[in-house]
Amino acid sequence: MELFSRIAATLLAILAFAPSAVMAQATRYDGDIMFLTRIIEREYAGFETADRQDYEAQLSLMNERIAANPEARIHAMSALLEWFGDGHLAIQSNIVSPPDPYPDTGPQRHYRIFDLPYAFTFTRLSEDTVILRVPHFQMEAADEFAALLEEHHETITSTPNLIIDMRGNSGGSDLTYAPLMAYLYTRPIYTVGAELRASPRNLAYLRELGADETMPQEVRDLVASVMARAESGARYVPLGEDVVSIETYPQVYEFPQRVGILAEGAGSSGDQFAIDARFSDKVTFFGGPTAGVIDYSNVIEATSPSGDYTLRWPMTRSMRLPEEPFDNVGVPADVPFEDDVADHVEAARLWLESRCD
Repeated sequence: MELFSRIAATLLAILAFAPSAVMAQATRYDGDIMFLTRIIEREYAGFETADRQDYEAQLSLMNERIAANPEARIHAMSALLEWFGDGHLAIQSNIVSPPDPYPDTGPQRHYRIFDLPYAFTFTRLSEDTVILRVPHFQMEAADEFAALLEEHHETITSTPNLIIDMRGNSGGSDLTYAPLMAYLYTRPIYTVGAELRASPRNLAYLRELGADETMPQEVRDLVASVMARAESGARYVPLGEDVVSIETYPQVYEFPQRVGILAEGAGSSGDQFAIDARFSDKVTFFGGPTAGVIDYSNVIEATSPSGDYTLRWPMTRSMRLPEEPFDNVGVPADVPFEDDVADHVEAARLWLESRCD
C-alpha cells in the first residue's frame, strides 16, 4: 500500500551516523558502504525475507568489486540492490560514474515499455467509448486528477465503455486513485494491509511526516496511529488496525458498463490500483502484466555521508506475504496482446464495443 508519498528531500540531520563511526573508517568509501549495508539490514522492510547466506555472498562480491574498481562503486552497490529483486530498493548516483561494467543481477523484466505522454488526459474515442490516460498517482497531483474526473463525470457516467490507459504508471499514493475507483465499483473491495519495519530511520521519517501540515489529514491521522502502535516496541507494526480492510462506495454507476484497463508496466500504486480493480465485475485487463513492485512499499530516501549517492528503500511489507507475492509477477492481463498488436488502445476499444448490447 502506498499511503505515504515519496519524499523529495533527505533527512540528513536525523539520519546521519555518529561521528565516531565515520572517523573509524579507513577510506572515504567505507563510510558509504557502511551507510548502505546498515540501511539494508536495519531499515529495509524486505531484508528479513532474503536468504542470509546468499546475501553475505553478494555483499562480499560488492566489496571485491569496489576494491578492484572504486570509480564504478555506485554500480557495484546497485548490483547488490538488484539482487533483492525489489524495484523499490534503489540507488541514484549524484556524481559522474563510468559505464556499468557488471551484468544485470536482478530479475528479467516481464513487461514491455511504452513511449506515452506523461500527463492526465481524457478523450472520446467513439460514441460508445472514452479513454482516460493515467501516467501516475502522485499525491501532489491528486487535486488535478480529481478535477479532471469531476469535469468529465457526466460523460463517463453516460458512456458504455471506459478505457483506462495506465501503461507505465509510476505509482504514487493510493489516495490519488480513490475517486477513480467509484466508476469501477460493483462490490466491496478487500485490501490486505501492510506493516511498518519500526526502525529508527523509518520512525524518524514518520515523525517528520506527521508534523507536516501540508499533508492530508488522513495521512497525518494514519501516522499518529502507527506511531502509537510502535510504542509497543514490536519490530513490525501494522499500518491499520485490521489485517484486511473492506471498502465500499455509496453506489454502483449504471455507466460505464465495461471498463478496459491497459496496465502493462504499471508499478507501485499502479500495481495496487490493479489489485483493487480486480474486484469489479466491470473490469477487463488488456495487454500485459503490471510491473509487480508492490510487496514492499512506502519508499523514503537518504543521502550517503559523502553525498555521492541517494539510497531509496521501502519501509513497509505487505501482509499478503509470503503466501501471495506480486513482485516481479504483477497482475496479469485477462486479454493478452502479443507483439504484433500495434495499437493496444484500438484493440481494447474493438473488444469492448463487440460486447455492447
